[in-house]
Amino acid sequence: MRLIDEILEPYAELEASVQQLMAQLIGETCGMCTACCCRADICEEVNESAFLSLLLDHQELSPDNMDDRYGWLDLHGCSLEYGRPPICYAYFCDELLARLPNDESRFAIQTLGRLINHIGQNTLGDWHLVEIMNKEDLEKVDPDPLQQRLEEAQTAFEVIEEYTQTGRLSATGHKILSSISTDDP
Repeated sequence: MRLIDEILEPYAELEASVQQLMAQLIGETCGMCTACCCRADICEEVNESAFLSLLLDHQELSPDNMDDRYGWLDLHGCSLEYGRPPICYAYFCDELLARLPNDESRFAIQTLGRLINHIGQNTLGDWHLVEIMNKEDLEKVDPDPLQQRLEEAQTAFEVIEEYTQTGRLSATGHKILSSISTDDP
């Protein structure tokens, strides 16, 4: 399957990097919070999505490891190394956003949260990559646009990473992030 060969590993690597940076930036606020999104009904998408289930297959977890009430959440946060539904990254509660120092940092973190969603937008018609439920349908996906969006997300991640280190966002960096932030979360 061409899609898997070209996309699976770099997608997983980028998602793991996004997850790590988010933990560094907002881990104290989110921690074990189950008020917002860490629920089994959201986590079920991992088992239902053909793409996310392929990512799950590459981890030491199985659908049986998912808790009926808290999904993939355990004492250390989400137990998935990668393969989370995009909403797990895109949602930020008002309390979290209020703790950030300024509008530029809110823009950067919200764009970071949109990267995974950006990759899978309109992968098969109007379907997002994670909305494809049949592995046979994954074979119909043209990997070239998906690869392009992955590269865009990787570039934006590098801009955000630089911003977190320097506290400065260049005009070019802002333009790159703006192209991602116009996607629907």
